[in-house]
Amino acid sequence: MIIYERQETILNYLKQNRVSTIKELSKIVWSSESSVRRDIKVLEQKGYVKQIYGGVVSAEYENNVVPINLRDSSNVSIKEDLAKKAANYIFNGATIFMDGSSTVRRIIKYIGKFKDLKIITNNQRIFSECTHSHIKLYCTGGLFDSQNSIFFGNTAENYINHTSADIFFFSSQAISNYGEISDISEEETSLRKVMLSRSKKKIFLCDSSKLGLQKTFTLCNKDEVDLIICDKVLPWE
Repeated sequence: MIIYERQETILNYLKQNRVSTIKELSKIVWSSESSVRRDIKVLEQKGYVKQIYGGVVSAEYENNVVPINLRDSSNVSIKEDLAKKAANYIFNGATIFMDGSSTVRRIIKYIGKFKDLKIITNNQRIFSECTHSHIKLYCTGGLFDSQNSIFFGNTAENYINHTSADIFFFSSQAISNYGEISDISEEETSLRKVMLSRSKKKIFLCDSSKLGLQKTFTLCNKDEVDLIICDKVLPWE
């Protein structure tokens, strides 16, 4: 397949499916991942597509929430490392808020050694992945987004407003060079704001693909966060 045919195939696929991974596109066009990355770079320069963490999206869908399956497959080793570092701040008897992000969910792997933990979350996948019977799990309830396996809305926010936590682990889709944390989901941002207000220690997990970005809905500023765990040095440090 020649270059122009390959790029046209990529565009047509993204128009139909909105988002994809580089690996998936390479299979569709029968080309190497490096060739596809070069194609994506050209298409992005022309304004047809937008690279996101985890893959690529058609430009007309740039501001849509990236499905959890794409987020899960991106920067896996980095996210695992961030989650492992975050678990070091947990202590016995803690009550913890966990948001719906793919990075925060990975903390579940590293909490088995702690006693008397209570975890409150809107992330449905935490319930299916937590194998520690001694840990108490609480779900916010609310409207369910099956594409991203999270609960949101007034019911979820009301639940959080009637609880409190020692630690809030959260992530988001962007953090600017000035430390403004933002996301493209208004619903997730709204729920995270409530969790921020009801927690003592706020810990933000951020892989470096999100640095220098700005999305539609502002969550908070770095000064409102107690700790930022990232795989690279932050711009203001």
